[in-house]
Amino acid sequence: MLELGIIGCGRVTTMFHLKAIQQLEKIKIHSIADINKDRMSEVKSDCGATYGYLDYKQLLEDEDIEAVTINTPPQFHEEMVLDALHAGKHVLCEKPLAKTVEGCIRIRKKQKETGLVVLPAHNYTFSPSLYQMRKLIRDNSIGEINGIEVAFENLLKSYRSQTDFRETSEEGIVEDVLPHILSVIYPIAGHIEDVDLLKWWCKDYDVCDNMNFQMNTKTGIVINSEMSWTKIRPRFSLKVNGTNGFLHTDLMFNPYKVDIIINGKTNTWKAKGIRWYFDLVQFKHPSFKKQYEHFHDLVNEGGSPMIDIDDEINMLKTMTKILEKMDS
Repeated sequence: MLELGIIGCGRVTTMFHLKAIQQLEKIKIHSIADINKDRMSEVKSDCGATYGYLDYKQLLEDEDIEAVTINTPPQFHEEMVLDALHAGKHVLCEKPLAKTVEGCIRIRKKQKETGLVVLPAHNYTFSPSLYQMRKLIRDNSIGEINGIEVAFENLLKSYRSQTDFRETSEEGIVEDVLPHILSVIYPIAGHIEDVDLLKWWCKDYDVCDNMNFQMNTKTGIVINSEMSWTKIRPRFSLKVNGTNGFLHTDLMFNPYKVDIIINGKTNTWKAKGIRWYFDLVQFKHPSFKKQYEHFHDLVNEGGSPMIDIDDEINMLKTMTKILEKMDS
């Protein structure tokens, strides 16, 4: 049984993380921490944690806790991850792992010194449909990859976040959405080399809330990308084009389905039928559960993370390139 502490009791914790952990018998929420007493008390009661703290450093002092999940606003991540490693705790941390490349390098240095697990939380990496797409690509089903099309669109007004950086920071959409896109690109096409053909605009907010751009990977694959916070119908569409056909999935709304078109013939992979939609309305996306299973296995059995600190560093470098183009 993995004894877990959770730092931060906001929407991402209550909507997604708790629901995933509650499906797993091998992880127990030992303690939680949040600076808001009412929020901390409510989540402590909901998840059955033994202890609740207003200061996360008190949680880190608990020797019974083996690992922590950090679900706080991005500006606190680096310090909290380093503090957790110093306290001897394995870490699962929401994106981004740090605000800067230098911050990630400091975390990587500390992780190597301690030998502890640091898993950046990019849940879509663990979607069943992405696993299946990777298998089909390894089997050379669609031939050589010659392009990827990806779109992450959502309605920010429906999220009701307890932090406002998405609405007030010019880099908000880049910081919040781009990691989702990159986390599903990396397992297929590797790291990003450059960004070009960028267009952005403000529709419903005073800061950027829509963006189209093109990226090029180090392996020469061109990726056409779209991000939006103003679409009524959310989607996370991923299409991988190859010399023999293409694969398509919606990672957000149907992570158990892949459309397969090879040499003009259409097929569909499905791992779960209509039952998935009962999970969907309860915000039980399978990727969160699989992410925690992976984290548990890394802590108890070792191995290589599906997504690591070097991936996070490439994300931050790509983010910087986009922000520089926005300013130019």
